[in-house]
Amino acid sequence: MATLSLVFATLVSPYALLRLTPARVRAPAPRASASSWAAVQSGDRAAAVAALDGLREAGAAPLWKSLKLAPRRVSLAELSRSTKLDEKTLDPSREQYTLEDIQSTFIKVIIGCTLGATVWAVGSDALGLDAGLRFTGTYLFAGIPIAILAIGSTAPGILFLPIEAFKAATASAEEKRSRGLRVIKHEASHMLCAHVLGLPIQDVVVGSKGPRVVVHDEEAATQPGVFVESEQINALAVVAVSGLMAEADAYGAALGVQEDLKLLNQILLRCKPPMKANEQQDLTRYAALTAWTIIKKHERAYEAIVSALEQGKGVAECLQAAEAAEAAQSQSQKADAAARAEAIGKETPMERAAREREEMAARGRR
Repeated sequence: MATLSLVFATLVSPYALLRLTPARVRAPAPRASASSWAAVQSGDRAAAVAALDGLREAGAAPLWKSLKLAPRRVSLAELSRSTKLDEKTLDPSREQYTLEDIQSTFIKVIIGCTLGATVWAVGSDALGLDAGLRFTGTYLFAGIPIAILAIGSTAPGILFLPIEAFKAATASAEEKRSRGLRVIKHEASHMLCAHVLGLPIQDVVVGSKGPRVVVHDEEAATQPGVFVESEQINALAVVAVSGLMAEADAYGAALGVQEDLKLLNQILLRCKPPMKANEQQDLTRYAALTAWTIIKKHERAYEAIVSALEQGKGVAECLQAAEAAEAAQSQSQKADAAARAEAIGKETPMERAAREREEMAARGRR
């Protein structure tokens, strides 16, 4: 009996221990707090990076640092073919006004000044004005084309400043909104690419022309005496040309990108070790292709940033909107993939053969 009791105790003991030992419960995933997002726009780079890293670990910011760059040589033909944008559209030196516009304007000015000088000479003579005054007036009319030619030879963009000022003053509400939206789309691309590549946003500055996204690392890279490591320069180049690619894709032309190109040139010249001219060109094209890829891959996040900037939101709210849109897009893609897999599983042999032929034809068209 004692032996039986001992055996019974041995058998029961493990179950008793199981009942007494508390079960291990998986800790819930940390939630993103409002203070974490507030730290993102605190203005301090280290605090912003720490906050975004924490949000990423919590699953609230999967876009942050989601892309690792692998620079390679990209030709202009590949860039044009991949983005389906004409090479002229991708020309960063393209101006809003063409050479034909400048020539046409110059011809009109010459004709106008000639007529003006003639009318002045005849009219002043008929009125019997002083000969010196008549000569001065005629000389001034003749000097206008010469002055325009001198300005056009050095800084042709200045010639159209009066035209731009007139357009801005007489623009309708819809035209002003369209111009503002163009600026917003340009700046939204900077914010999205910087966020995806792990470059924290310092601020969104609102100016007369619209918002401007300020990136911590861009500001630091342009400080006097600062050199940029080759590892950093890749991401900075992508952010710099992202506005050009966003405008070219949305409007078929990239205008007003001179400041971005100036910034890119400054960064490339500060690279350590120095980059050769052909390496700078290769990096610029790779950066353009990468920026376009980011915008297209995260299209909903990009549109969410555009909408948030249009409403005057700050850095944290824009990034939260982007992350929420990205999460919704991810869920939608998963649902579509599941539905497609289910449909494929129910296909008949004939339907499967037809689908495969269509897929092969689509790959051939690419």
